[in-house]
Amino acid sequence: MTVLLRILGVRRFQAINTAIIRSVIQQRTMSEHLERTAHNFRQPGVSEAVVTSIQDVSPSVKQLTLQVNNPHFSFKAGQWVDFFIPGIEVFTGFSMCSAPHKLKQHGILELAVQVTDYPPTLWVHEKCKVGDKVGIRVGGDQIIYDPQPGDPKTDILLLAGGIGINPLVSIIQHVAHLHDNKVCDTGKVQMLYSASSIKELIFKQTIADICQRIPDVNCQFFVTKENIDEQDQSTSNSIISHRIDGSTLEGALKNLDITSVRCYICGPPPMIASMETYLQELGVKKEQFHCEKWW
Repeated sequence: MTVLLRILGVRRFQAINTAIIRSVIQQRTMSEHLERTAHNFRQPGVSEAVVTSIQDVSPSVKQLTLQVNNPHFSFKAGQWVDFFIPGIEVFTGFSMCSAPHKLKQHGILELAVQVTDYPPTLWVHEKCKVGDKVGIRVGGDQIIYDPQPGDPKTDILLLAGGIGINPLVSIIQHVAHLHDNKVCDTGKVQMLYSASSIKELIFKQTIADICQRIPDVNCQFFVTKENIDEQDQSTSNSIISHRIDGSTLEGALKNLDITSVRCYICGPPPMIASMETYLQELGVKKEQFHCEKWW
């Protein structure tokens, strides 16, 4: 009996300890997201959205389509949403991977979510189903692309690493929309997109289609943990087996106006730091950088 009570006591302690650890992790996660984005713009209020589609777009990424039930909800290319799940206290942020015109025309936005041990991303990958309702709140002012009619042409350089492609694919789709509808002159666009493997280049075809249709939009794709054969490298949108480096950036900048180019960078923090260093060495001023560093 004494042994049994000891066992039960140990188990109870372990359960309590586990609950405390989980609570600390959740509070820390929520706290980190809030702390890192405290200086960023946020729209007031939380809007309800319904999950209408869930797709596997890579071995590690699911794409959600959300129907937004608020006619006043809006966002600009490059922004993100705080993502609230009923029953889960902790929340985090996800960048939109769709362009604003999809929301205006169809009332939908899209999020690509890479699996991690965060409760919200685990929910997306393990529990989320069509018909589920979530709360969303737009935030972000570090990466925003919103040219207006009459604005001067401005070249842009998009540097994406891994799931950091999300806000930048929103931007490149917005560029295509502005071009196709003759809304304004968008200037030249050069994108460099790096992922661990070909399967993780989640928007490759979307980007390649835009590049093929619009002469002033170009992209190079890179993989860092997979060897590419000669056939892959000979295609029009080649895939290169190395990281984005200084010489790659130098080549990309030759096609852009270095004095006014706007550089949008989103990826793992070490990548962002190295890109900033390379760009400054190449003569790009720090005020020309637009980086998302919170994730």
